[in-house]
Amino acid sequence: RPQRLRSQLTLPGLHTSATGNMSLEHTSSDARWKFGYGSNMSQDFLRTKKALSPLCSRRTVLHGFRLSFPVGHGIDYVEPAFATLKRDPTCAVHGVSTLLSRADADKLDRMEGGYALEVATAHVYGSGEELRVEVYVPRRELPLDHPEGACSERYRDVLVKGAVENDLESAWIERLRSLPVYTPSAATLQLRAAVPSPSVLPQMSIEELRCHDGSSESHPVYTSACGYIFSHDPHFRSYRGRDVTFRNLLHFRGINIDANDDGGKSPFPRLSQLDAAECEYVLQNRDRLLHKAGPPIAVLREFWEEQDVVLEA
Repeated sequence: RPQRLRSQLTLPGLHTSATGNMSLEHTSSDARWKFGYGSNMSQDFLRTKKALSPLCSRRTVLHGFRLSFPVGHGIDYVEPAFATLKRDPTCAVHGVSTLLSRADADKLDRMEGGYALEVATAHVYGSGEELRVEVYVPRRELPLDHPEGACSERYRDVLVKGAVENDLESAWIERLRSLPVYTPSAATLQLRAAVPSPSVLPQMSIEELRCHDGSSESHPVYTSACGYIFSHDPHFRSYRGRDVTFRNLLHFRGINIDANDDGGKSPFPRLSQLDAAECEYVLQNRDRLLHKAGPPIAVLREFWEEQDVVLEA
């Protein structure tokens, strides 16, 4: 049975095979194998989006688990479900085990803070060799009958890219390609259609909006998406007192946010120049605010001055 204690992960290299050969002979005792079954499969994604430096990787299979996208374990209206694991002795999950330095492994643990960490045995593709890997599992074990949900199209595409990049089994790639993806409901599209023209709403400047970042009790928390300002205290502190459109685009494009987010300054993304998928993603982030906060209370002046819309004074 997998152990939850990292201290029991003693050898970061491959176990000896039946032939007595070792696939990895020079691995640091501080390095850690991480079994990726979601966005952590792609080595390019780990480098570009998460700013990690993988040492090497192996295609592997983890037995005793089922890939799951549980309802209620995501960000509603945008990313309703993320990949996790259900314990199931009849199933197996294909993925990529990546060797990371201790510093990078700890950094990834902080990024994946919503998960618990277990140590398990993964089987390397095309050999009898095994790896002792760390794997992210739910903090509370999911029952097998917990309902499955839909992930975002963005997330589905990240998984498929990682599986193709690492040449996982074709059947597994097709399974990922066929995952159901989130689409806005009719009610959500009605809310979207009812958003007023920016020219009829009060205007706020970047500096005025920044005063509503939660640092002062005299100013309620505001956040802005696609240039529309909402009276809402978002879960993510980085969303407070600013427009999040550029940040959302960085996430959608798989670009490291910490190194590139400008905090909601000008110049802003020009909505008319986004492709259809990018535009839909930033609108879904605005949809979420429409559901959580109600109608927008104002617009961000500098954002709309850079769009293809003329604001009235």
